[in-house]
Amino acid sequence: MRKLTVAGALAGLMLPLTAAPEARAAGFAAPEAWSEGFGVADGWRVDRHPRLLGDVDGDDLADIVGFGEQGVVVALSTGEGFGAPATWVDNYSYSNGWRIDKHPRFLVDMNADGMADVVGFGNGGVFVSLSTGSEFQPPKLWLDDFTITRGWRVDRHPRFLADVDADDLPDVVGFGNGGVYVATSTGSNLSPRESWLEDLGYEQGWRVDRTPRLVRDVDDDGRADLVGFGDDGVFVARATEGRFTAPAMWLAEFGYDHGWRADKHLRLLGEVSGNDRPDIVGFGDYGTLLANGRSGAYGEPELVLNNFGFNQGWRVDRHPRHLGDIDGDARDDIVGFGQTGVIVATSKKTGFRQPERALEQFGYAQGWRVGVHVRALADVDGDGRLDIIGFGDDGVLVALARD
Repeated sequence: MRKLTVAGALAGLMLPLTAAPEARAAGFAAPEAWSEGFGVADGWRVDRHPRLLGDVDGDDLADIVGFGEQGVVVALSTGEGFGAPATWVDNYSYSNGWRIDKHPRFLVDMNADGMADVVGFGNGGVFVSLSTGSEFQPPKLWLDDFTITRGWRVDRHPRFLADVDADDLPDVVGFGNGGVYVATSTGSNLSPRESWLEDLGYEQGWRVDRTPRLVRDVDDDGRADLVGFGDDGVFVARATEGRFTAPAMWLAEFGYDHGWRADKHLRLLGEVSGNDRPDIVGFGDYGTLLANGRSGAYGEPELVLNNFGFNQGWRVDRHPRHLGDIDGDARDDIVGFGQTGVIVATSKKTGFRQPERALEQFGYAQGWRVGVHVRALADVDGDGRLDIIGFGDDGVLVALARD
């Protein structure tokens, strides 16, 4: 089954692009209303109700999964619209005590059946509701750990789901007080938490609002590794059998000491160069910087675009910026939700082509706000290109990727 790709959210305003094998001209069709639900008028709020996209019924189309007031609400994609919202499980919701600032919730395929499942870090542990294709099973406690009652805090301890042991099952990776802890998955439960690294944790000086950490396979061995943007550079800890290697500095850039700030500058990992190793894309003061992933290091960062940066007017709290493949060439492009609309810059392996305005919609000038409206990238029509999904005031708008 084709692996469904979904991308995320954060800031936009100016213009880059690229060519590659079988790439199509990048653009988006005019937005269309795909659902009257999940919007502000329907009672959905960013600070109460996470809304995610993933294939929950195994048809290779991204569906809406909303953690609402009373339960988890799903709207299946038909490729031309979203079906009527339906409650798939009466849990993980605001009325059940789940809070964004306390309880992370994810949508990921936990048992390798091709359908995304719900994973919630609740008060009592890590709960999983497997998808049957038409509903989510009742929550099952997979592990009594990694929770607020065990001392884990959203503002201190990032938690991820990623395959660190190369068995095609996502494991829990938590950046705790004393370092990095892992609970591997069997597909039906999680093993007890183990310490895999005594570094990159809160006690070692790592902070959510200062030193971001990501989890990604950097060496193409099928195991997710750790990438930390520290004070003095980019550190990588590779996954091996039952542990992470000691963090090594792969690049003396993109750190706090180099002027990078979480509230001003986005740092993302994406497949830009096409070598199966994630590259660093940083939206800095002067524009977009690219550091190519290599074996055991990152290349020196290059300013590849005088755009999407702080000095060009892009703001984290106004203009989401995403990486994702919108032209079908298997390389990540930039999609920025700017002041006056959507700006795209497609990858050309060595960088990005000059930005182009793709849509005069979904921008700040059109009334879209980070604290009110969710904007995401996902393939909702199954053509292998990421589309724009916007949760607006009156419902869900979709702009399909087009030639």
